Amino acid sequence: MAKVYKISIIIPVYNVRKYVGRCINSIFAQECCNAEIECLLVDDCTEDDSMDIVAQKLQGYEGKIHFVILSRPVNGGLCATRNTGIRASKGDYLLFVDSDDYLQPGTVQYFIEELEKAGGDVDVVMGNTFSCMDKRAVMNLGETVTLIDNTNKEGLQKLMSREIFHTSWNKMVKKKFFIEDKIFFEDGIINEDLLWSYLLFLRAKNILLLPRVTYIYEDDNPDSITNTSEMRIPKILSSRVIICNKILASPPPMVTEEYYTYVFFILMKALNLFEKDRKELYIYKNDLYSIRNQLLRDVWHRGFYALYLFLLTSVKPFYYVISFRFFRRNFDTIMRMFVAIGKKTHL
Repeated sequence: MAKVYKISIIIPVYNVRKYVGRCINSIFAQECCNAEIECLLVDDCTEDDSMDIVAQKLQGYEGKIHFVILSRPVNGGLCATRNTGIRASKGDYLLFVDSDDYLQPGTVQYFIEELEKAGGDVDVVMGNTFSCMDKRAVMNLGETVTLIDNTNKEGLQKLMSREIFHTSWNKMVKKKFFIEDKIFFEDGIINEDLLWSYLLFLRAKNILLLPRVTYIYEDDNPDSITNTSEMRIPKILSSRVIICNKILASPPPMVTEEYYTYVFFILMKALNLFEKDRKELYIYKNDLYSIRNQLLRDVWHRGFYALYLFLLTSVKPFYYVISFRFFRRNFDTIMRMFVAIGKKTHL
């Protein structure tokens, strides 16, 4: 008898009336014979009629997917809402979907089929994502399914070098990581996926990369935390300080240039926003510069001299090179080039 997998799909709901119906339709299209699927829709005290739309969508549904409506007593943000869903979930695997995005039809079936081919015991299964804003898939995975043995942190290296997308959505993850390893989402911050994915890949033993696009990322919701507004800048700064410090407090067994480039990638967004020269942002100056200075010291002491030169772009007067559009648009490529030069120098 074929194994039946228990899958919990967790969807936070907050002010998404324009999108949530489409998202639920995509969940309807996930029914498959070898999975028991529950979908937990977590109301984070939405201020619009999103939950009325949810109720209307589910009213006539007679399929096999079990839908659960959860309501938080107070608005807690994306992290707290996901954590509410995690604690209430009954699946062996958890799959996160943002309510302004949607899954491709048959995504869960595809995940399970490839999971079975890989032996049925995989910690993280993830497909590719199509970005509607960029009009392309976000990862260059070719056409081959890849099972990464992460005992030597190969998967973590790919995450830190940004070959693997760092988001929580479009990843099907064993629930044990939340229960046993306590890898919940850090309450009170935004851009939380940067920390969560790092901690997950630091502990996962294997990761299954699937080339097919399974998730559509719209990025047209003005209320999305990924869309920066002036009001969100202080929250972004404080969050990225917390994220950088927690990653620096949990280094991998073997520290490489990619580890520092990942932290630097996170830090640079905060430094860019801080340089808007608003007086109310000055309270973050010491924290941001402390992280930057720690990176510079550590990279120099480890002998990563080429990377050290790249990190100097965070220090005035070298900082002004960032004002060039070419540098900003090719940040990852330039950073990888300095890392590659450094590795050749080591040899």
